Order: sequence, then C-alpha cells, then structure tokens
Amino acid sequence: MSQTITARGLSASSSERATMYQAWSTLATDTWPRVRFFNGTNAAGRRTREVSSFSSMTRRCSVPAPPMATVASATRARPLLFDALPSLAETVPFLPLAEVPTAVERCAALSPYLGRDDVWMKRDDLISPVYGGNKVRRYEFVLADAKARGATRIVTLGGIASTQVMATARFGQHLGIPVTAVLFDQPVTRFAREAILTDVDAGATLIHGGGYLRSAWRFYKARKTQGAYVINPGAASPRANLGYVDAMLELAAQVERGEMPRPDVIVLPTGSSGTLAALALGAAWLGWDTEIVGVRITLRIATNALTIGLIRERTARWIAARAPEFGRALGSRRGRYRLFHGAIGEGYGYPTRESIEAMEWYRALTGKPGEVTYSAKALVGLRAVARDPAYAKKTILLWQTLSDVRPVIPEGTRERVPRDLQWVFEGSVPA
Repeated sequence: MSQTITARGLSASSSERATMYQAWSTLATDTWPRVRFFNGTNAAGRRTREVSSFSSMTRRCSVPAPPMATVASATRARPLLFDALPSLAETVPFLPLAEVPTAVERCAALSPYLGRDDVWMKRDDLISPVYGGNKVRRYEFVLADAKARGATRIVTLGGIASTQVMATARFGQHLGIPVTAVLFDQPVTRFAREAILTDVDAGATLIHGGGYLRSAWRFYKARKTQGAYVINPGAASPRANLGYVDAMLELAAQVERGEMPRPDVIVLPTGSSGTLAALALGAAWLGWDTEIVGVRITLRIATNALTIGLIRERTARWIAARAPEFGRALGSRRGRYRLFHGAIGEGYGYPTRESIEAMEWYRALTGKPGEVTYSAKALVGLRAVARDPAYAKKTILLWQTLSDVRPVIPEGTRERVPRDLQWVFEGSVPA
C-alpha cells in the first residue's frame, strides 16, 4: 500500500511479542480444574457423533432440552445454557444484557462480492442498544461475576481501536462501574479515533501503554487497584466463553424452527479466539459437524491451533467442573475449526487493499461503516471460503461480531482525550 500508516510501538521483536503474550496469559482471572471426560456411546458401542436436532441431542445425553427461544428479541432472565445445565445456574452468576435471539438473515447484498447468493449471517451486531458485537454475550457472565464480587472498578487492556475496550466502557457506564483501560498502539484509522472518543465519552480512564511490553507492565500495575475486577484482552476466559456456548444453543433453536438450514461452516474474525473456541465447543456439544473458520486478525503467536485448542479445553473443563453432565454429554468431542491466514496483511490493525474494499461491502450489507481490523477482514475470509470449490454446496454462516451501535460523540470530547493519546488525531489516515 502506498498510504502512510501512523503506528507507534509496533516494532517489538518476536521474542518480545512472545514475552508479552506470556505476560498477558498469566493474568487470567479464572482457574481450570482438571476433570475426566467420558466418551458417549450408542447401543452398538459406537461413539455418538451426530443428532438430528438439539432436542434429540439433549434427550440422548440425559440433559434437559431448553425451551425454544421466542422469535421476538428481548433480554431474557436466564440463558438457554442454564436450562440445559441446571447445576451451572447454581454457581455461575448471570446478568441479562443481550436482546436475543439475534436474527439469522441472507447476505443478499454480498452476492456480487461473494459470487453466490446463499450465504447467511447471524446479527450479533444488533444484540444490544448499549453496544453490540460479540462482547455482549460474554459480558452477561463476566460483568455478572464482577457485580457478584462487589467490584468498584473494572480494569482492562486493548489496542487503541479495541472493540472490547469500547464494550467495557459502555457497559461499565451502563452499570455504574468505573472503567480503567490500558491501550497499546496500533495503526491509526478513522475507527481507532472513533474508539478513543467513545471510550472517553463513556467515562473510561485511559492509560496509554504504548508498545506491547510497556502496556503489559502498566496493565499489571493497574490491575492492583483496590476493588478492581480484571478483564483480560479480548475478555478471554472460560467464564466469558459461556456466552458463545449458549449462542450455539440459540442457533440450534433457530435451525429447529426452520429459520435457516444447519450451517456447515461458520465464519468470523478471530483474535483472542474465545468466541471461536466456544462456538466449536458448542457445536461439538450439539453433535454438529459444523466447521468454525476463524479469520486471523492478529499475531500468529497469539492466534494459532495450539492456543485455540487450549482455550477450548480449558472452557470444557471449567464447565464440566461445575456441571458434570456437560462432560458426560460432550464425551471426547471438541468440535472442528481452522484458521484463515490470508486476510491479516502486515499485522494487527493494518489496512490492506482487500479490507478497504470490503469495508464498502460491509456498509452495503449492514448500512453501517465497517472497519479494517475485524469486520472487513472477516469479509475477505468469507469471500475466500464462499468461492472455494470445496464449499460450493455448503451452507455458510457469517457470524457478525462488530457493533451496529455507533455512539454519537458530543462536541468537545476530543479535548478530554488524555494528552499522551492526542497523537492519534494528528495527520491523515488511509481508512
């Protein structure tokens, strides 16, 4: 690309990045006890793999089938997951934030871009009027835990354009819990500027971390604040992942109602990979053979088959430790997933020619501007899957993860941005 992209602190060596990732990984707030899984077998002694519906899966596994979700979206008192696993409801707090079920629709506007007209999408971009996207389902469990623990402040870490930081700031404001966010540098885009203004408007205290290692250190210090509840980058934890295990039950109910065919493939952008791992785990629990394709948008050292497998296994163990019936029903299944590496370009947050083009298609699809880090690169990966002859007859579902809510920023907000983040608003941006 010919454009000049403003970025700071992104020249860390591979060893420094490895150190950074290890440092973040040690800050997890959840523990994962070891439990033993039991293989499920049928009367013929074969391992049970496929079922015709969610209801039949739960009957076979002696887990009560949750009631089908109503078609009208509204916040619900409890998730489907608690109906399927009653013992989980006894120990895991829950805070209704999402208006569900989110719709499943055809991606008709993308037909020229994808080269086919039979691709679907799940509208988690519309999941909440406070802030949408894939953090809302996760925060129904994470912020419930924060409130249950009496947290007086939430501390988190993300890039200057982090949707997770924006979601934390918006829901923290909504719940009356102050938020402190340490921000590391990434390429500056229009969306990055909007993100910082959104964080400031929501009342978040922003700490400029700069490069990866200094950001990790400042996050480590900030999390020692008295009364702080720590949310790691991407809200990555087994507790948070409950949101998308539950989301697969919601999708199964929609399939059973005939709202869409069972997807053979689900495509979404992936960074911290909790959503991807949880969807794969949920599909395995349902007995579906659905492949989850994560479009990688960050460093390979952080997003790879090994890290995703660890997240998936830790989540399975975390749930089974609190609801043993889950482990018995799951057996040895862990779900299918793979990564698409062809959209990332130079790295996290860097615009590419393909992602800039995809932003316009995102607008055509949703009526809202996209951004180059997550949503646009997800469309690049979606197109690659849709045009792959191996998927020609497959039912493909795009899982929307970017918020449709774009808060109106009051005048004067930029003047409230911390001095050491004012550089983000200097000069031109490529996208």
